[in-house]
Amino acid sequence: MQKIVGNSVLDQYFPDGIMSLHIKERVPVSRKGGKPGEWEVFTDPNLIFSKEDVYALIDKIFAEIEERDDAFLEIDKQYFKIIQLGPYRTVIVYPPLSDGLELTIVKPVKILTIDDYNLDETVMTLLKESAKGVLIAGAPGSGKSTFAQAALEMHLAMGKITKTIESPRDLMVDDAVVQYSFSYGSHDDLRDILLLSRPDYTVYDEVRNVPDFELFKDLRLTGIGLLWVIHATKPIDGIQRFLWHIEMGIIPQMIDTVIFIDKGSIGAIYTLALTVKVPAGMNSEELARPVVQISNFQTWEIEYEIYTFGEQIVVIPLADIPDSSMGGSAVHQHAQEAISNKLHRLFNFDFFLSVKGDKQLFLYVPARNKAAVIGSGWSKIQTLEQEIGMSISVKSFDELPLRDEKFRTAVGAKNNRATISFEKISDEKVHLIVGDDIVPVMVDKSGKAVIANKTLVQHIHRYGFSLVDMSQLSK
Repeated sequence: MQKIVGNSVLDQYFPDGIMSLHIKERVPVSRKGGKPGEWEVFTDPNLIFSKEDVYALIDKIFAEIEERDDAFLEIDKQYFKIIQLGPYRTVIVYPPLSDGLELTIVKPVKILTIDDYNLDETVMTLLKESAKGVLIAGAPGSGKSTFAQAALEMHLAMGKITKTIESPRDLMVDDAVVQYSFSYGSHDDLRDILLLSRPDYTVYDEVRNVPDFELFKDLRLTGIGLLWVIHATKPIDGIQRFLWHIEMGIIPQMIDTVIFIDKGSIGAIYTLALTVKVPAGMNSEELARPVVQISNFQTWEIEYEIYTFGEQIVVIPLADIPDSSMGGSAVHQHAQEAISNKLHRLFNFDFFLSVKGDKQLFLYVPARNKAAVIGSGWSKIQTLEQEIGMSISVKSFDELPLRDEKFRTAVGAKNNRATISFEKISDEKVHLIVGDDIVPVMVDKSGKAVIANKTLVQHIHRYGFSLVDMSQLSK
């Protein structure tokens, strides 16, 4: 472990354990300190910068840029600047982009070597020999970049040619490591440089946008070893972000290892592999397809499977499939969620889905919207079938399966409140068909659902209601 000293005018504001300094004119200065996963904010009511004080500090920072070899003006815009001054990443924001002159300075708390993580021999062998496409995931401030830095230094010590892509360049690495920045070159520029120079390992800190994912794919598929940092609150989340941008089938070629950093330590390690099989929870051999299996490296248990269901990509935790009798419903649930999310972007009205097998979808919509969903000459529904990859039967709400339950309805004298008392339902969300609308209501532990919407109460009083049998839709 190594302490970090910047030999800068900024050192005086960073006592031990402080990661960031937050200055805004005429406001008490705040500092964030602690350790990964346990950060605290400390505000000093006695330290307040006037506008003149902030400008004076900015002038000193720019003076240091002229004097130091390890200082760069990374981004120079009219209303904001990003500067890397030794270990200090400095963001300056001017009005009117901000409502006051603002300065945010961030410094790594400490530098760790790979030995500081006390990894066992199997993990070290994985990092040194097997892992070529490594995704380093974790929440903000969890220590992702610190681990990436340690892993890069490990490869450098092994005699590997190592480089970084950063914006800004704030990793504290050996001078032998070449650090590139998007501030002075485009994604295409860095793609050409790296493909021609062919380093053994490159750290990308961090993946954010579509060009980043495309660059990751191009570099990895040419054989360059990559350690890429990405924000994620769970290990699977980092992989799922790639599913929006990269074809599912080539993801294991790009990412073979996911290392999840939690509070400065390795929380989990996952490995990825592509196989052809019947997905967990499905029984027919006819349903075999390419499946990405995600295994816990420490236990060797497969924890997730990724595959296509129709045209939708499904990420299913195997823990959600406790046995074969329940597997189908769990698979259908995840598939329906993926399809439902897509349809919610297309429709501005309520609907219900029921997936049958792998190729049949029943779509229940209000009767008034049925024709619009189908389209003239079935044009719209055929386009939707092609997009989803399933045959779709469009039905109206009055064709929904109904639940036979006994109940009593009490309507207030002014038709502004209705209480429905169920005989065998309690502590459950149910769906009522009222006219041509679907109304979800919550039944409390005593078996009562209270409705206070006056228009809805009037419709229930006039037309009555039916109860949807949701269990039939999930079969």
